[in-house]
Amino acid sequence: MLMFVRKNVNPKGRKTGDCSTRALVGTLDISYAEALNLQAEVAIKTCYGITDKQVIEGVLKKFGYIKMPQPRKRDGTKYNVNELDAILTRKQLQEGVLITIAHHHTCIKNGVLQDTWDCGFKKVSNYYVKK
Repeated sequence: MLMFVRKNVNPKGRKTGDCSTRALVGTLDISYAEALNLQAEVAIKTCYGITDKQVIEGVLKKFGYIKMPQPRKRDGTKYNVNELDAILTRKQLQEGVLITIAHHHTCIKNGVLQDTWDCGFKKVSNYYVKK
């Protein structure tokens, strides 16, 4: 089971609807401003909203990340975020994994779930790993 660390990378410490930006910062090890600029760049090119999954995927693709399908256990049940260490490689856990859950994005970096709240109990929709 993954360890959780409460972390808010918003430069003003705000609790706002910026989970996709915070997840990119944590996953890619870039600044908040860089993440926002990359999101804006892709949003302008694609005409999707800055937090839409197509924009997040476009940013991640630039860094060599690929989308993985929703993981399922042998019995068909879905994985919770804090159970992903059972299927991710040590390298993936270190490099950074961006995770999509219902109406939220979060990340694992250096084997730690980092977010402003503990979403480890939520079901994983998709996740993105480095090729």
